[in-house]
Amino acid sequence: MPTIRRLVMLYALAGVDCVDVATDPAVVAAARQGLEDAVRVAGYLGNRHYLLPDLPWLMVSLNDSEDPHFRKAYFEAVNCPPECDRPCASLCPTAAIQFAGVGHGGVVPNLCYGCGRCIAVCPVSNIVAQSHQARPEDFPIEQLNQIDAIEIHTQVGRQPEFAALWQRLAPWRRQLKLISISCPDDPQIVSYLQDLYAIITPLEIPLIWQADGRPMSGDLGKGMTHATIRLAQKILAAELPGHVQLAGGTNGYTVSKLHQMKLVGSSMDMTKNSATLKPPSPPCKRTIAGIAYGSYARALVMPLLQTIEQEIQAWLNSSPSKSGSSPANQPQTVDKLSQVCTCSRMESIFEIDDPSALTVGLDQARQLVGALKGWNDLGTTLALDSGS
Repeated sequence: MPTIRRLVMLYALAGVDCVDVATDPAVVAAARQGLEDAVRVAGYLGNRHYLLPDLPWLMVSLNDSEDPHFRKAYFEAVNCPPECDRPCASLCPTAAIQFAGVGHGGVVPNLCYGCGRCIAVCPVSNIVAQSHQARPEDFPIEQLNQIDAIEIHTQVGRQPEFAALWQRLAPWRRQLKLISISCPDDPQIVSYLQDLYAIITPLEIPLIWQADGRPMSGDLGKGMTHATIRLAQKILAAELPGHVQLAGGTNGYTVSKLHQMKLVGSSMDMTKNSATLKPPSPPCKRTIAGIAYGSYARALVMPLLQTIEQEIQAWLNSSPSKSGSSPANQPQTVDKLSQVCTCSRMESIFEIDDPSALTVGLDQARQLVGALKGWNDLGTTLALDSGS
């Protein structure tokens, strides 16, 4: 889980609004540790960070049936030909495929996020995908206070499966601040999402429709973003209650493309003016409300994480932040998608090289997150739910 912890820390410092991880107690704990690390490191960075005052919301993902986001690659290295060039290892974006000599090695589960690229390039079809379903019943009820939001991955035609999962989430729903429903494109997607809305109403918290264009493809090239934008336009035209967010193929090109198409406008308004939020309703102007970055966000900073880990150890091993906050247990109630960062500062005790891996990684992460923040503080999500 060290990779999850560092990714969460870095993108929290870059100002991301929400972090999406797998519904796994160990993964949620690693993400919470990453947020706690962000608070402590921010104290030493002065004005060189963008951490939200009340921290990003922590979201967990579930699936109502088989879904590409809930799988990992697997193979037996003993079945790999000795003369194989191992294209799987060179193609893996997270170095999850590792060999230790002929007939030895395999997939490191904590690094694999299920993109499936290795399956396609294996010359002997030795690699398979192992799917799983995230069950809310498997998550300890005593840890629910660590979760702020959920994202449900679904596909057209699964109304019964979605309804069954929604009922099983009843113990969770009382404390949630946000619901996101992620679905890939289909000719019947509008009517399907209308059916889902009927299932979940009445709903008194914000709702996001996530347009899942080409899952886990953002790092393959800027053109990958077109599919999610087309899908988002279709959902926007349907004028469904709620907000529309991009995912699946998002990258550094996405925001500029949205601007060209005049699809960026007002942000999600999730401010609590009372104890009960109003039910979702169509925004006055149908524009994109947020972007979820997954594989592209990982690839952008992954080469720096090990060095960043070494650089910040002195800070993490020092006394806790003077703020006295406890990210693992502290309730979070402020607007996460429009808040401007004005965190309290601490005097820097340890010197840091400039440029360092931390400052370089933070600059890269901020360029990605900040590109959208420049347009009326729209929402950004770090999506680590796949293969977390």
